[in-house]
Amino acid sequence: MRVKKEVVCILLMAMTMLLNACSSDESGAQTVTTGEEPVGKQVQLMTYAPYFTEKEAPRRAPSGFTAYTPDKVTDIGIYMLESTTAPYTENYIRYATKWYAHFDVDANKTYTVYGYMPKITGMSSSLSSVTSDGATLTINGIKPVTADDICIITGVKETDTGLKEGQFGWRMENANDNFYMYLLMDHLYASVKFSLKVSEEYAQLRTIKLKTMTLSTDKGSVNAVISLTHNETGASPITGDVTYTLTGDNCAAEIFNDAEGQALSSTTPIAVSACFVPTLSSDLTLFSTYDVYDSKGNLIRANCEATNKIPNLEASRGQRVQLNMKVDPTYLYVMSDKDLDNLFTIE
Repeated sequence: MRVKKEVVCILLMAMTMLLNACSSDESGAQTVTTGEEPVGKQVQLMTYAPYFTEKEAPRRAPSGFTAYTPDKVTDIGIYMLESTTAPYTENYIRYATKWYAHFDVDANKTYTVYGYMPKITGMSSSLSSVTSDGATLTINGIKPVTADDICIITGVKETDTGLKEGQFGWRMENANDNFYMYLLMDHLYASVKFSLKVSEEYAQLRTIKLKTMTLSTDKGSVNAVISLTHNETGASPITGDVTYTLTGDNCAAEIFNDAEGQALSSTTPIAVSACFVPTLSSDLTLFSTYDVYDSKGNLIRANCEATNKIPNLEASRGQRVQLNMKVDPTYLYVMSDKDLDNLFTIE
């Protein structure tokens, strides 16, 4: 069949700030492991971050925090500083049904905190230029395209005058090691949301079931240098520009996978998101696979493929771009026609 080229609309979405928070588990030390959970001190992480937004806006935390529990094992790479004197050691906190700390701190002391999340295999970091006002965080081995929203964090502490960044204190309760840490987060990457629909006319004739989507680029790895600050009420932890250094060749991130296939609708779009280095706004390619069924539910063709060069998204760090994609054919060929491939086209 021959398919009319879809109309693509690129929109920068302006979204309000929202609280994101990490677990709210019961108090008490955790010393038992199930094989998935590492032995460590239980910690309660209270965090928030603005969603991807069109405009710069004050990142002031409203009162209170909202509980958030990851849907998979998640690590945070984190530095816990009592002073500005080197060396600086990266520790980590892991979520595996609960959050666990893997380092010792002294009760009731105040620490300066810097870090990033999620900490993914292959990523490493170093901290330098540490002063009483801030530090420089370098993260190596980041994927240039990823399904993960990588965020930079600093510790925060609520005071009488509002939110203070860069510090926190352990809270001891009932003599148990029940630790509380407040973290301010901001996005390291830009984001694209693919919104996929079919025309009402086509939906009456065929069903398209999306199976996989992979976003790729011609670069293989990223090192990022980020300037961080603290003690400035209500500001982002990131100050100034982030330096991204890209090396290597080719990286692909699977951003959607449904073995049975998810049917595209003419009314409610399927939304699939991915994050990418902002400097790669014009160097992204989308690869999709899908099955085609007739109006009676019979499989016409399996594992069709489409490869689309993404237009320049012109996104900067912390911005999300929406890409609307619509399958809208002009007329049909015979069932076995190879035009079923590359059903998704972008102009």
